Amino acid sequence: MQKALVFVALASVVTAGLALDPKQAELEHNGWFRYTNQSASFGITDPSVSRFALERGYIRMSYQWSSFFFTKFTLDIHSSDKYPEGATVRLKEGYADMALPLQDFKFTAGLQKHYFGLGYSWDYTHPDKSLADAQGVCASADYGATVNGYLPSGLGEVQLGVYNGEGYKYAGKYANTSPELLANLRMTPLAGVMVGVSAFTNAKDNSAYKNDVSAGKLSPDRKKWLLPDTGNISRLGIAPVLKLTYGPVSLTGEYIVHNYTREYGYYTADSASGEISDPTRKVSEKKYAQSGFDLLPVVALAKRKVELYGRFSMWERKEDGTRNDAKSLTRYGAGVNYHLQRRAKGKPGLEFQLAWVRQQSKAEGSDPVDTFMAQFRFEWSQIITEFIPQ
Repeated sequence: MQKALVFVALASVVTAGLALDPKQAELEHNGWFRYTNQSASFGITDPSVSRFALERGYIRMSYQWSSFFFTKFTLDIHSSDKYPEGATVRLKEGYADMALPLQDFKFTAGLQKHYFGLGYSWDYTHPDKSLADAQGVCASADYGATVNGYLPSGLGEVQLGVYNGEGYKYAGKYANTSPELLANLRMTPLAGVMVGVSAFTNAKDNSAYKNDVSAGKLSPDRKKWLLPDTGNISRLGIAPVLKLTYGPVSLTGEYIVHNYTREYGYYTADSASGEISDPTRKVSEKKYAQSGFDLLPVVALAKRKVELYGRFSMWERKEDGTRNDAKSLTRYGAGVNYHLQRRAKGKPGLEFQLAWVRQQSKAEGSDPVDTFMAQFRFEWSQIITEFIPQ
């Protein structure tokens, strides 16, 4: 593996063509200031959530060292309840691109996009997360190494990657020794038609937590002392995707399957006293099967200044073959975007977004939860020539 990586790194110096012109840098800022109102059954005047927050505060810095070497670094400064200050900073991207001898292909190493489903290309036309991100299937970014590029004649794109598997919010002791393997393919066989599929798998993820008896808890039947060292094993995710575009109308969709087995560590406990009766650590397993789909129709009006959209999603979760109704749901809603200003290549510049989402659990007697989001999205970028003087 190490020899292969060295070869890829050395081979990258013989080709050309990444992002900016050589010796150019780009600074970018993305800010999303959002009001969120959440309530049961349209109880807008009696909400469970009513808040203003900075949902995103990306500061991106990238530099084109030469025609074959590019680096990028992104910080996310956003509202958070984790600290008394009400805000926090986290690393979202930090990677290097090296062009490969194969035309339009590159090797990327570092904290980068996670190429699964629609997550990596989700442009937040709808201000909420992609389905995989929202359901915890995977994060939008992860630490890893990928080979990615474009197919000849504009046929599509492909990515092959090795990741930690825990996402960009986990590092150090929370990243285990079993890497995630990922493959993604998207094809554009006809104008206005995109089809693709992506898949990932790993033998173990998010395991190796402390085997700390004092941090455990007694099971409800008082027969087990449950340890906080659980982890997922035999994990598999598959996501076919589709996008159809005709003039100002588009339909984007994906179907996701996410199956894994969760391993639980425990000691045998005395049912009467609740004390550990056998100090030998034991393991039990539970099988999870999740699946769902997401559809996003969009209509652009007034020369793309206005976007009207809907969204419909379903998600089902089974545990050892039995559906968990509390974790299974239906989501639907609609919204509108108004672009006051767009950047180059049609990217959002200054935009107002308004969205309504209703989520209904499949648990019997549950009330629907309605979420209203009103958001100002402001983004800019600036290219700087000769950022590092000769």
